[in-house]
Formats: sequence, C-alpha cells, structure tokens
Amino acid sequence: MPIQITWKRSPAASALHAADCQSRGLALADPRLSEAMGAPTARLKGAIEGSGSPPGRLWRHLAGLAGRLDSPRQIAEVALAKTIGRGNRFEATVGTLADCLAAVLAAQRSALPSLDDELAMRERPLREQWEARGPGILTHVAQLTEAGLYPEQAEVLLVHPALGGGGAAHLPYNSVRIEAVLANPHADLPEAVRLAWLLAQLNLDLPAYSEEVPADRLPHVARLAMLPAVLLAAEQVELVRGGTDLIPRAIQAWHIAVPPGFDVAGTLPEWWETYTLDKPPFRVALHALDQMLADS
Repeated sequence: MPIQITWKRSPAASALHAADCQSRGLALADPRLSEAMGAPTARLKGAIEGSGSPPGRLWRHLAGLAGRLDSPRQIAEVALAKTIGRGNRFEATVGTLADCLAAVLAAQRSALPSLDDELAMRERPLREQWEARGPGILTHVAQLTEAGLYPEQAEVLLVHPALGGGGAAHLPYNSVRIEAVLANPHADLPEAVRLAWLLAQLNLDLPAYSEEVPADRLPHVARLAMLPAVLLAAEQVELVRGGTDLIPRAIQAWHIAVPPGFDVAGTLPEWWETYTLDKPPFRVALHALDQMLADS
C-alpha cells in the first residue's frame, strides 16, 4: 500500500534544522543565515547542555515538535517534559529554553524574511520527483526487508536548504524534515532517494523492531540500517546506479554521522549481505548492527 504523505512547509522546523546543523559544526550554505544564526544557536546549544537532558535526545524532540507546535514555549515545555520530566527546575528551564528558541526563530526571520513564499515555490519540484519514483522505492524496500517496515502515513516538513541538501527523521513523531532544494545537489543521489531513506526509518521505533536497541542509539542505528535497502531499491526504479557501492557516497553527501572507528564501507555491506543470506527477523538484524556500532 503506498504511503500517505502530508506535505507541510515549516519555518519553525527550518530554524531548528539550521540551528541543529550549526551546532554540529556543519557550514550553512547561506552567509546571511549563518551570520544571523551564530550567536542564537550558541545560546540554544548552551541551554540544551545545561538542561540536564542528554543533548542529542533534546535536540531530536525540539526538531520534531517544531513542525507541530506554534510557540517556542510550547515546543520547549513538551520537549523538556519528554526528556527530563517536570521536576523542581522545570519551569525555569522551560523559560530559558523558550527564550533561546524565540531568538533562533527571530534570527531566521531577519535573515530570510520571505521564507514562507520561498518554501511554497520550492515544494513542487520535490513533490513531483517523489510522486514519480518515491512510492516505488518504498515498495522495493518492503520486498527487500519486511512488509510493514515503513509507515502507512507520515508528515514531510519542508525546510529551508540550510546545507544545500539535508534532512532528518523524527521517529517519535512519524515525520521527517527535508531541505526543499530546487534541483538535486547530487546528481548520483536524487532527493527522492534521500526522502525514501528518511521515511523508511520511521517505523523502526516500534517495539517489534527496536526493543533490543537502546532508545538513544536507535536514531543512529536506523540511519545506517536503511541505507543498503533504500539504495538497492532506488536502483530497481532506475534512480541510482551502484546499489550498496554508493553507501560511502551517501554517508558523505547526506552528512550521516558514523562512530569513529566504524568501517562503514566494509562493515555495512557485510551486515546487509548476512541479513539477506540468513533473512532473520529485521529486529534481529537491527540488534546485530547496534552491537557492531557499539563495539567500534
């Protein structure tokens, strides 16, 4: 059954996306945005680190909630409730984080005052590319792995192309964010393939797949686990050439974090080959990949 997608343009998610990229040391493509966001992003990063929540976990909730909630305070309150709970410092921490989020949003508005109109213009090319080949990619992914691996419906948040091509999956919120580029930044890896890879991760937080993978490691495992299947599926619909040989290229082009010492070019194809030969339940394969990552 084809996935049902709700497309949404989200300036708030754009701001959190750009701040997240900056906080990880990635250079923003637009000098106006980079300059405007620098100081607010640094303050937000400091507030997150001082909140008592594991920083990666809180960043993931903030980015996922930005496409759903209207105000910085709402985003901060819900994200903190999900990560540190409502303890003694809760209200003060919410206030600090909300102020930092508001400053990030204001910085983006100052640098990109026409962002709403720009995102509206950028939506059509990506949607057309997706509708032509994207559902076919996911159909092949299910054939290569398991039926039901990807969700029946999901939300796609279109964000400003801060990196000139980027995105992330929000597993708890059944949504992904993707930079709304007007043309494929990498001719050998079209954006429909990136979007399929993001969407294919969303069901991996279901207990049927993830009960043996620690929650804070799951997003990293999911990103790598879906690469071989998506690249092979994209080859089936004639969007890429090379299949799993493209894994190192995708790691670099899509800014996928890999643990130091993990030989992704060798280990990930070997993991996939073992899976395809033995065909265990995908949850078993996911657990095995998690152990490989933990041991690297």
